Amino acid sequence: MPMPDQEEDLGLLEMLDHLLDRGVVIAGEAVISIGDVDLLYLGLNVVLANVDAVARVSKR
Repeated sequence: MPMPDQEEDLGLLEMLDHLLDRGVVIAGEAVISIGDVDLLYLGLNVVLANVDAVARVSKR
């Protein structure tokens, strides 16, 4: 019988495997300003997926 910690690790690994199989996109933005003057805008898009998932999407 697996220990509770092992079950939690297995659940986390299964979730991570599922996310990487389907792919995840993380998007965000930030504005750096002094006073009311915007100095810098940062846009960020991160795609996290395995190579097979990217190949499947690119064939569509």
